[in-house]
Amino acid sequence: MTTASEPRVSGLESRSIDYVPLDERHGKLWHLGPLWFMSNAQIATLAVGLISITEGGNLLWSLVAIMAGTVIGTFFMAFHSAQGPQLGLPQMIQSRPQFGYVGALLVWLFAYVQYAGFNVFNTILAGDALHTTVHGSVRLWVVVVTLVAFVIALVGYDIIHRAERILTYTFLVIFEPARIASDANWRRPVPRW
Repeated sequence: MTTASEPRVSGLESRSIDYVPLDERHGKLWHLGPLWFMSNAQIATLAVGLISITEGGNLLWSLVAIMAGTVIGTFFMAFHSAQGPQLGLPQMIQSRPQFGYVGALLVWLFAYVQYAGFNVFNTILAGDALHTTVHGSVRLWVVVVTLVAFVIALVGYDIIHRAERILTYTFLVIFEPARIASDANWRRPVPRW
């Protein structure tokens, strides 16, 4: 384990969930925008967001549930987000004072199951999307996507932020013209018969 006086080393992630010394903390506030944008602007979010409607729920109550979950979740997670840079610890570790050492393990277990399922879901959707657009075997694309994600996670913080910025700008370049065209179609007057 390195100490606070040693210089920051690029390469493989060495801190994982350990304390990050002040001299190793870096980045800018705006770097969080692309990170969270691409974490949420993806196929899995759309697919999961449509579950209430596709399972027979009505639009009004689905929107109420989505808004309530967003507001309540954002309210409590904002405290952890503000606390993280001050403590130099990830959210799962800094939740120990709130939940206790053993209580935090329960939170960790739920988070682990959620993210494991979310990653499997994302990987299958990505493999299927690549199969549809680029062709090739779905299984091959699932392996490729898994390996790319593994390398990004292994290298860690810097490459995650860099990859999310590239994906954000690519997403906006690809989908913004489609959004503009869609908006134009909605504004087009309907012919009267």
